[in-house]
Amino acid sequence: MAFSDQVKKLEGKNVRVETVRGSIFGRLVEVKSTTLILREHDNNRRVIVRDSKIISVTEHDPDC
Repeated sequence: MAFSDQVKKLEGKNVRVETVRGSIFGRLVEVKSTTLILREHDNNRRVIVRDSKIISVTEHDPDC
């Protein structure tokens, strides 16, 4: 199963994305073939992350 297929299961949920430059928390808005699109919790900004920069994606509780 491809990475994008696995991450598509988390679409619409709150996630933590570990990248080579740090962590990003937000709601996973869309999964494309080479990118993830997140909406950050603290501000309403969209973040686009390339799959080549991603280390891991996990479901995250924003209240923690």
